[in-house]
Amino acid sequence: RHLCALIHEHGGQVYFDGANLNALVGLARPGDIGADVCHMNLHKTFCIPHGGGGPGVGPIGVRAHLKPYLPGHVTEGSAHAVAAAPFGSASILPITWMYIR
Repeated sequence: RHLCALIHEHGGQVYFDGANLNALVGLARPGDIGADVCHMNLHKTFCIPHGGGGPGVGPIGVRAHLKPYLPGHVTEGSAHAVAAAPFGSASILPITWMYIR
């Protein structure tokens, strides 16, 4: 927290690399640490496959002040798809949610 606060005091943003969150799941939350952005590689943290050849799924969490910079929902026409399969592999997120719960 101290390092994140120091970075914020000087106008910086903190990116939490959540590639391997195995040791922290259930014990710590990146937002509580002070991070502004965090991604989670599901295939590394929960041994989730890359969606049968792709695309992989990796949720990105941001603090409220960064929300305007996120792409919109593809069905609302506010942004184009950022992948060939814009909705990804539907079964991956419920599996991850069950692990976290």
